[in-house]
Amino acid sequence: MSSRPMSRRAFALSAAVAPLVGSGVARARDGGDWARTETPGFVLYGKVGENTLRDFARDLEDFDGLLRTLHGAMERSDGRPLPIYLVPRRFDELRVKPDLDEKVNGFYSASIGDVFALMSLEGGEDRGRATLFHEYTHHFMAQHAPAAYPSWLVEGYAEYFKTTRFKPDVVELGVTNERIAWLRGRVWEPYDQILGRRALEGGRRDVGAFYAQSWILTHYMMSDPDRLKRLTAYAGAVAAGGDPVGEMVTAAGMPLSDLERTLKRYMAKLPGLRMPRPAPSATAAPVTRLPPSADDLLLENQRLKLGVPPAERPAVLAMIRERAARYPDDRLADLVLARAENDFGDRAKAQAILKHRIEADPRDVEAIQMMGWSCMLQARGDRPRAAELLNEARNWFGKGFKVDPNSPLLLYDYGISRRGEAGYPSDNVVNVLLRAEQLAPQVAAFRLAAADALMRRDRFEEAAAILEPVFNNPHAGPERLQARARFEQAMARRRPVGAGAEGDKAAPAS
Repeated sequence: MSSRPMSRRAFALSAAVAPLVGSGVARARDGGDWARTETPGFVLYGKVGENTLRDFARDLEDFDGLLRTLHGAMERSDGRPLPIYLVPRRFDELRVKPDLDEKVNGFYSASIGDVFALMSLEGGEDRGRATLFHEYTHHFMAQHAPAAYPSWLVEGYAEYFKTTRFKPDVVELGVTNERIAWLRGRVWEPYDQILGRRALEGGRRDVGAFYAQSWILTHYMMSDPDRLKRLTAYAGAVAAGGDPVGEMVTAAGMPLSDLERTLKRYMAKLPGLRMPRPAPSATAAPVTRLPPSADDLLLENQRLKLGVPPAERPAVLAMIRERAARYPDDRLADLVLARAENDFGDRAKAQAILKHRIEADPRDVEAIQMMGWSCMLQARGDRPRAAELLNEARNWFGKGFKVDPNSPLLLYDYGISRRGEAGYPSDNVVNVLLRAEQLAPQVAAFRLAAADALMRRDRFEEAAAILEPVFNNPHAGPERLQARARFEQAMARRRPVGAGAEGDKAAPAS
């Protein structure tokens, strides 16, 4: 099986879905409430029992395997394992995202700071598992088949796969969904409104209609080989600039006015897919207990990575200083304190902490990356020494790259550290930014930086292809508007790409 990623413009279902015929654990003497386990595709942190953590790890690996099998992507890319945080209460989620909607029991975030998911099990493990499957489907498609899909299909597809159920010997897919209750009890919206809308537009009823009707339409289109082929063609046509409403008439094979009636008849039968569940690996993933500092600071670290609004920074900084002081010479406490001090506190103190951590472990890539970023921030505020500080930052990034050449954040930081130089971007910088985007295509900022570099080298067609997937990301923020504007500029100036191949690998130049 080829390991090449699927086409950006192809829906890449092809052979995918043919006819759809905790227990608690005693706390270690020197450990805290948090445990950790790692699989090839995931790093799970859980404030839950050891058995619960292992069960989620196995289910997520099996789910990843299911997606790979159905999408012909059997070999893993260079993408990094996805960190997932499992917490018992919604209160713990608010420690990371204080403004989280009260109806949300988990979320996925792809930003410069980190790509991770956080899930509360307060509503039950099954609900938490389904939400994780939904969000991981987004993550998987962004990694393996990014394109400008219409929003209804982005969400309908994730809703379809979130229904996956793993039983001891069987995997069920598309058998049921709680959205059925909405579909049976509400007046449906016309599909010409659903097909052209973004996922989170409108009030709560509008959002409910969007998700429920997108799910049942996706289920219907994927349950028959001929409809699946038409859905694939539809996705490609929309990705190429077609109208998501008008193109559906051909894809569905009927006027949109007939679609609701057809889907209601289909929903009464709702054929699903059942297949044998692969046997578990001979050895379960080992579980380790994190130090007590994780109880106070692990989730706060994720909050810092998301960014803290200016008005909240004094209180957050004071809280982190107080908690970190409880754990002298503890790596997590040091790094969380350094992150807070660097971003909105005492930067000199942050650098002293980071240098201490690097002296203790010269291979600590996270500390090395933070040190380089701190020098970049310092350069912004000290123009006379800017060149010197940027050179120092790049030296740190180079050290980090020798330890971890596949760190997208190191690559991105190095690439943007060259902005403003004469002749920016060099061939090396273009390759570096493209590599960062390849490793973490879910991060819109990485896409924007790579596209900007390509456009400066008159590689407009490639830039447009990189920008396309940001458009219909239902969770994208300001980057969506930036990507649209840059895309239109690239399309207006595009021309055939010249001959000449780039190296497959990139390394920061000294």
